[in-house]
Amino acid sequence: MANDEPEYLKAIRRSQERQKTAAEPRGGVANPNDAPLAAAEREALRWAREVAGQDVRPGPALRGAKCGFLSQPKTYDGKAPIMLDGVASREALLTRYEAATSFGDKVLGLYDIVSARPLTIESREGKTTFVAGPVRPVAKAMSPDQMIRKAAQEAAQLAKTRKPDDLMKGNRGGGGGGRGGGGGRGR
Repeated sequence: MANDEPEYLKAIRRSQERQKTAAEPRGGVANPNDAPLAAAEREALRWAREVAGQDVRPGPALRGAKCGFLSQPKTYDGKAPIMLDGVASREALLTRYEAATSFGDKVLGLYDIVSARPLTIESREGKTTFVAGPVRPVAKAMSPDQMIRKAAQEAAQLAKTRKPDDLMKGNRGGGGGGRGGGGGRGR
């Protein structure tokens, strides 16, 4: 028996099913906002906390952004959160800066995430430009070999600086077990 549904309804159902299967997470992070920040983005957040204190919140647009915009929106009670938002380019950053200053928001800083530099605004002959500050060091992930070498160096350093009394206290044997050193033997 043939289905009496029109072709356009069948096509809509097929596209909805495709969208459902595409929306389901495949072993990754379901929500991209829950993904951890990249090293450059973490450095931008660290810079923002140095500038504005520990109560800085990263905005959802920070992931994958090229520039950061640190601001505190104007509110009636004056208790707005300090946000570090991401923008796609320096042109967008300039537009965002001009919009925020015209609304009376408090702009605390600007940051170039790609080059890891804080930015300042400078106006020359009626034109607004960015002046880049010093480069901030971005922490790089260590390879497993580097981690092993570092752990071996730290262990060697601890072995050199450890007191002989510490060695005696740590290696007594005795079976552990607390309460009189019985070691769990039933009496």
